[in-house]
Amino acid sequence: MPPPPPPVAGRAREPRSLADDLRGRDEDALVALLRGRPDLATPVPADTGALAVRASTRHSVQRAVDARSRAELDVLAAVVVLTAGGGSTGTAAVAAAVGLPQTRTAPVLARLRELALLWGTPRSHTGVGVLADALGPHPAGLGPALLDLLDQTPAARPRAEALGRLLDVPALEGAAGLSARLADPAGLAALLGAAPEGTRELLGRLDAGGPVGQVSRARREVDVADEADDVAPLDWLLARALLVPVGDSRVVLPREVGLALREGRVLREPAALEPPPLPGRPAPAGRRDALAGGAAAEVVRLVDALGRAWEQRPAPLLRAGGVGVRELARTAAELEVDAGTAALVVEVAAAAGLVAEDGEADPAWAPTPRYDAWADGTTGERWAALASAWAAMPRLPSLVGDRDDRGSARAALSDAVARPQAPVVRALLLSALAEVPDGEGAAPEDLAGRLAWQRPRWAPARDAALLRVLLEEAAWLGVVASGALSAAGRALLGDDGAPGPDDEAAAARRRAAAAVLDEALPAPVSEVLLQADLTAVAPGPLERDLELELSLAADVDSRGGATVYRFDGGTVRRALDAGRTADDLLTFLARVSATPVPQPLEYLVRDVARRHGRVRVGSAGAYLRSDDEASLAELLAERRAAPLGLRRLAPTVLVARADAAEVLRVLRTLGLAPAAESVDGTLVLDRPTARRTPPRRPPRPAPTQVAPDEATARSVVAALRAGDEAVAAAPAPPPGAPLVPPADPAVSLSELRRAAADRRPVWVGVVDTTGGPSKVHAQPLQVEGGRITVRDLTTGAVRVLSVHRVTGTAPG
Repeated sequence: MPPPPPPVAGRAREPRSLADDLRGRDEDALVALLRGRPDLATPVPADTGALAVRASTRHSVQRAVDARSRAELDVLAAVVVLTAGGGSTGTAAVAAAVGLPQTRTAPVLARLRELALLWGTPRSHTGVGVLADALGPHPAGLGPALLDLLDQTPAARPRAEALGRLLDVPALEGAAGLSARLADPAGLAALLGAAPEGTRELLGRLDAGGPVGQVSRARREVDVADEADDVAPLDWLLARALLVPVGDSRVVLPREVGLALREGRVLREPAALEPPPLPGRPAPAGRRDALAGGAAAEVVRLVDALGRAWEQRPAPLLRAGGVGVRELARTAAELEVDAGTAALVVEVAAAAGLVAEDGEADPAWAPTPRYDAWADGTTGERWAALASAWAAMPRLPSLVGDRDDRGSARAALSDAVARPQAPVVRALLLSALAEVPDGEGAAPEDLAGRLAWQRPRWAPARDAALLRVLLEEAAWLGVVASGALSAAGRALLGDDGAPGPDDEAAAARRRAAAAVLDEALPAPVSEVLLQADLTAVAPGPLERDLELELSLAADVDSRGGATVYRFDGGTVRRALDAGRTADDLLTFLARVSATPVPQPLEYLVRDVARRHGRVRVGSAGAYLRSDDEASLAELLAERRAAPLGLRRLAPTVLVARADAAEVLRVLRTLGLAPAAESVDGTLVLDRPTARRTPPRRPPRPAPTQVAPDEATARSVVAALRAGDEAVAAAPAPPPGAPLVPPADPAVSLSELRRAAADRRPVWVGVVDTTGGPSKVHAQPLQVEGGRITVRDLTTGAVRVLSVHRVTGTAPG
């Protein structure tokens, strides 16, 4: 069917359908629709008619409705109630139904029309066909209309007729007249004037708690004229069809009665067009950003430490995927954090593409080449990469360790903690925080109330426990502090607080956030203070190369505003095992210390170096050799070395039953500083290995979560216009032989379903088994399961057509 002619300038034309409405919209309006409902753009519809069908499907409408705010849902419910009998409703009627002025209701209606949940004109509104189903069985808490209830419950008709006589409704008007009379608040009030005590309270409870009530006692049959004091309110209402029984244990409040109780309004209270306010509490910018900066620097340090730990000892991959509980506990001990924080560290590192599976025969989690590039960046650059990955991460690290339905613990980096809705909830939460004025913060319960208004039908947005967890994650990352976005967090997320797609704009925001954080953090220091108690004090964050080298010769003793490193024999030996000499160590310490190297530290380094390698261990079972015969004699006499099974082969050589690694371990527990040697007698250095995976792409969120950008949406609109022009250019059918133009299968199915519901004939274009086109003049009977049951109006026979053979439809 060709599209209707364009509207004449200066005269508004009433659209006849959603497809007609969409054809009359300009390019900007269609772009807004495609960006507001991204599922409509993929795959690209053939024309505007196909777009209208897709926008009217149950799945698409349900998705759009679930994403609406409390205000939009209230207005949609009002439209559905006011158009329950078909047709459209005006802006004034909707405004009265929601209890607000037209000036406040009209913008909401315009937004809903923009999203194609409503169609019509700025003054006349009609809901798409499945809107009532998407809103649920009782929109605005109102029950079915009385006429519908009487159709479902024929036994209630005599009571309705008796009520009609009581209200002087002429028999000619029937149930429709009774329905109109009941909807009048004054008429209902007069009727309830003679009701038993407690009747209004019963109706009020049904109106407030839902139109369906559960009956826990046997009902008593009474006459409508019975006004005895002992008549129970329930029986009195049932006798007058003000409540309609459904089955043996339920009663339903008709819609007309509910509207009358609300004095004609669809909503009990005026619609909440504005979200609940976010009461501010003091959050001075200086303190907020100081807290956020400290948290951000700590996150960067932990992820860096994770990479260094896993490059030396990758975490084995569980058969079911992820990191095991024991391995996570080992990682937590190395990072000096609890298991929950360790899970968050590994999940954020994986989301940023810094760790991944290595793909080996015995797979393990190890750093990726991307980790090396990340480690070379500034603290701000590294933090921006982590925070942006967290914002888009479709996972909930807080689930790690919880039990699933089978009683198994959920493992970090496994599919068990994947939650596609997580980035959407994070975006809503951060967007709400972006509205808080600078210098103020919001309480978690206030944020929960805001999200419950923004997405009242979406369970994750109403989950206060989930919101609290996500706030804790944001504070741990330094995106949020004191209940407000930090300066770096606001720069990273933009003015609206939404992470947005990973594009050039996002890269620019990451650079800006990195600059903000780097400016706020103290510059890395290149000197430490060596002290006589064998400690080194770093007065601030160290340059990364300095930190790595110092960590080789000393262990962290405490962290805080300053970090204290402690030297001992074991840490010095660790540096010597890695190939450093005593002179190397002392030269390095003298270069990086603001004070001279203390004498006790120099003595410690020289003493360990002097003893280092005096005894050498190689492979035989294992052997020991030393030029110091006295040292070997002491070992033979040492009872703690007995498990090694030592015996003398020569004055300077011992052999052992244990392997070389065990011999090295035992001798070090005895206070010696043995060194390993290779088969050719050279010293084996204990340099840490740096394991890396092959190049890996960082995880990306599902593309369905991202709305098309402006250019993509406009290209889709251009394709729709081209499809409309092709339909309009189709030749007119010759007399007596209707043309059945090709159409999108979804359009054809929608038209056939409507024809079956309206019991009207159509022409159906089909392709026969030989591939030839033909037309069937038919009455559709049923459309389901990929098959269309029709009555052929030419032969009278019932036929079953396959959906994939239908090419289009035309009016019959």
